[in-house]
Formats: sequence, structure tokens, C-alpha cells
Amino acid sequence: MTAAAAAVRTLAVALWVGGMAALDFIDAPLRFATPAISRNQAVALGQAVFARFNRTEVALGIVALAGAVAARSPRWTVVLTAVMLALAAVQTVYLTPEITRLAAGLDFVHRAPADPRYAAIRSLHNAYAAVEITIFAGGFAVLACWAVTGRP
Repeated sequence: MTAAAAAVRTLAVALWVGGMAALDFIDAPLRFATPAISRNQAVALGQAVFARFNRTEVALGIVALAGAVAARSPRWTVVLTAVMLALAAVQTVYLTPEITRLAAGLDFVHRAPADPRYAAIRSLHNAYAAVEITIFAGGFAVLACWAVTGRP
């Protein structure tokens, strides 16, 4: 049971961190660099992708946390996985919906600089990025621990 739980836990975190890397380092930059897609279309597509992936992150976080507990993983990795899950929940229930709400009706091609929603979105986007980096670093830390120690 412990070995199976460790495998599930490790796979869930690897999929979580790998999915983040694919979206953050491949999808998002490519979406904004593609000439066939306007900035407004890229923003709308990004909102849909991240809303869906946020829910996937929470599901993977739940699986990872349950697996870490069942595998009797080192306590700090269980705590860090729980923190990562809590941060993903913040992205899912607050940051992504609030960014999407504020962006509704905004033109990202011909910006109206006086509109305060742009500044609010920038602030929320910076918070989202900080949370994302924290989850990413946490994921690497727990994966490294589990790989190096060889413990379930």
C-alpha cells in the first residue's frame, strides 16, 4: 500500500508541475506570439485554459496530498503539498475568476490607460505569478526529496 501510494503521490505532483511548466513556458508565450491570434483572443483563450487547469491542479493536489499521507511521506513534504494545494485553491476560487471578471469587456489591443481595471488586473496577475512560482518551487522540492531519499 505504501509503495502504491508513493507512486500515485509522485505521479500527481509530476503531472501538476509538468502541466504548469507546459502552460507557463510553452502555451502562454506562444499564444501571445502567434500572429493569427489577436491579443484579445489570446487573453480569452488563456482565461479558459487557466480556469480549466486550475481545477485540474486542485484535483491533482488532493490526490498528491492523500498519497503523501498514505505513503507516510516525510512530514515537511506533506505540509508543503498541503500548502501547494491551498495556494492552488486560492488561484481557482479567487485569482483566476477575479482576473476574468475584471477583464470582461476590456480591449487589450487598444487599451484605455485611464481604466483602473488594467492596474487591478496587473496586480492580480502579479499575485497569481507569485503563487505559481511558489507552487512550482514546492513541487520541485517535494519531488527532489522523494527521489533522493528513496523513501515512500
